[in-house]
Amino acid sequence: MTLLVVLATLVVMEPLTYAAHRWVMHGSTGIAWHESHHAADTGTWERNDWYPVLFASAGLLTFVAGTTVGSLAWLIPVSMGAAAYGLAYGFVHDVYIHRRLGWFTAELAWCERLKAAHRIHHLWGGEPFGMLAPVIPAALRRRAAEVSYDPFPPACGRPARVPASGSIPSQVPVER
Repeated sequence: MTLLVVLATLVVMEPLTYAAHRWVMHGSTGIAWHESHHAADTGTWERNDWYPVLFASAGLLTFVAGTTVGSLAWLIPVSMGAAAYGLAYGFVHDVYIHRRLGWFTAELAWCERLKAAHRIHHLWGGEPFGMLAPVIPAALRRRAAEVSYDPFPPACGRPARVPASGSIPSQVPVER
């Protein structure tokens, strides 16, 4: 039963992440932190990095509540599933796509689809908002295929097609 709760939480985290990304981070209250993620890469801490700190803190408090309050023990597998999702998200988003750890240079086929989806999000600041199971409308995928700009840095040692930044160049139309 515990394993089922961990796995169910892992699955439920994607729509929760979608909602937080779309309506909080791109909403009127959360954009103040998140806009730093869509700006030029400084290679250092950005305001958007407070989101994983906030989410990890909530997860830690959930785990502590589950381990210290007997009637809340069911929160332990929930926090484990959320932590597993957070680790996967952090690896795919920060390590693989945005190459925030310069020493990580691997190119992984299973991550390339997620990178392509996140590229579309960075091109126009809209869909897809999901990370590990993004849904991209076919029309948006076709539209993105016509844009040569790539906002993500390549693996080390490989030439970039454009400067490595998360910013949107002036020639790419922005839909708001």
